[in-house]
Amino acid sequence: MYYIGIDGGGTKTAFGLFDEEGTCLKRIEYSTCHFLQVGFDGCAYVLKMGVDDFVHQFHISPKELKIGIGIAGYGNDQNIRKQLEESIQANLKEYPYSITNDMHIAMIGSLNGQDGIAVVAGTGTIAMAQANNCIYRCGGWGYQLGDEGSAYWIGKQLLKEFCKQADNRQPRGELYDYIMKYFQIDNPYQMIEHVHNLANERTEIAKLSKICSELADLGHKKSCYILQSAGVHVSELVKGLYHCFDEDIKISYFGGVFQNIIFKESFQSQIHPHQCIEPIHDALTGAYIYAKMSL
Repeated sequence: MYYIGIDGGGTKTAFGLFDEEGTCLKRIEYSTCHFLQVGFDGCAYVLKMGVDDFVHQFHISPKELKIGIGIAGYGNDQNIRKQLEESIQANLKEYPYSITNDMHIAMIGSLNGQDGIAVVAGTGTIAMAQANNCIYRCGGWGYQLGDEGSAYWIGKQLLKEFCKQADNRQPRGELYDYIMKYFQIDNPYQMIEHVHNLANERTEIAKLSKICSELADLGHKKSCYILQSAGVHVSELVKGLYHCFDEDIKISYFGGVFQNIIFKESFQSQIHPHQCIEPIHDALTGAYIYAKMSL
């Protein structure tokens, strides 16, 4: 038996092919399958491409395959869930699969299926807890309503500071010059049109979090403050799930924003140190475990 784990986030869609023992035979990546960015049919199309890639390369028949799918946006909105399920069923109807959200597979992987809290700080932010066979969540409102501390939020704070410096509400410095060079503009007001014309605003602005990290590494105080604030915001998602537990909690984390040491130290400073653990497995392995458990 083969298993395909799928981690469909807001920036990319990762696929992993696993054998019965959980060994990952190959990993591939495609563009995002988030329905807000590619539509419901576009989401299903990306999933089908990745599955077909493995099936054809390894000559796998539907009878010897199980698929665990974790996708962003598959949450509590029943209408969205229905449309996603219908589109995916139309494309993957010949394969046995099970769908959940991308946060669920991240939690399963990071805690190896055990009780605890997992928090993701990537393009968006969300925390999820598993306690006594029940699942709880905090955050995950999306960039229009929440996602404080996410890569998108960090990028947006950086652009706000750029605008303040362009207006001389704050002294112009390295941040201003860095952003002007990054966007290849010679007039700061060109930024309005540039951002307005972004093909994928959420993803492109989220990429600016890397610039914030680079500036922080150079000692830029405002960039450091943005990252520290982001860490506090994400810690609040974890604290919002404390009520689910009566005893010590294991807390793990995922997402590219945690690669920044300033953010990570700020986050951990808000949490009891002995509670934090490095992820045991990644989200793709979590999708494999989910497929094995649910199918």
